[in-house]
Amino acid sequence: MKNHSRKFDLEGDADELLDRAYESEDEAEVEALVDRALELEPDNPEALLLRADLTDDDDERLSILRGALEAVRVVLKDMEVEPEAFAEDELGLVYLALLQRAAFTLFSVGEDDEALHAAEELLHYELEDNGASRNLYYRILVEKGEWQRILDETERDGDHQLGWAYSRLAAAFMLKERQAAARMFWDALIMSPNVPFYMLGYFPEPEESSEVEEEDFNFATLYADVWNVSHDLINWFSRGVILFGLLSGRFGEEQNSMLEILTSLGGRAEYDAMTEIIKESDDAAIIETLAAHHSLVE
Repeated sequence: MKNHSRKFDLEGDADELLDRAYESEDEAEVEALVDRALELEPDNPEALLLRADLTDDDDERLSILRGALEAVRVVLKDMEVEPEAFAEDELGLVYLALLQRAAFTLFSVGEDDEALHAAEELLHYELEDNGASRNLYYRILVEKGEWQRILDETERDGDHQLGWAYSRLAAAFMLKERQAAARMFWDALIMSPNVPFYMLGYFPEPEESSEVEEEDFNFATLYADVWNVSHDLINWFSRGVILFGLLSGRFGEEQNSMLEILTSLGGRAEYDAMTEIIKESDDAAIIETLAAHHSLVE
């Protein structure tokens, strides 16, 4: 239990304290309310969920989540709530939230097999999480180098999230399917043009970002290390990002230095050719033109 320097009203039962924690925008107050709720009910799953969210240390967070998941599984079994009904059950939804946190934390500490098992379980449910669980699932497969499985899964997957797009292009490249990888690169880029610039560190974390910008940055952070799986992949991916960035005017005063980098990556001739063709300033039009001219294939 932490000693909070500020005093808060901590009267009430655990449920009342947690209701106030959800409503509060003061992190110190939220932490005090959650800690007090756990004093009253040490196994309260919602309190443990919030406690995990407030915990920075991955190992400590994972310990909290594992304990909470075990406790909730027992209760759900006793209540005879079937797994297929979890998404319609209040406690079942808490279980799924705990499981998602656990999956991400397991991946962050390198427990890829256990993380994959959790992510696979989450895919059985239609979670309204903007594709976070599905993105993690594909990211773990990338980490494990399961390239053919990624292509097979993405071929069947009708939910085209960013993780679907970037995982399949990495897999196609690694399996030497260069033409398909190039097409997939432009398909991924048009979904959210700024994402690869966050991935490669060309754009900083957006300040006072919109929800979409925040989601794009968080996704880019999750996938940033994907391109380092091979020297050829990072060079090819960087070449495509810089080519588009130059043609769309994204580099400002860094335009000349980025052109030098593109030249070193073997993309200067392609850039010179495309500047003669592309006259639009619209992102979608530029991407469609690059795709139509089979950029990045060679």
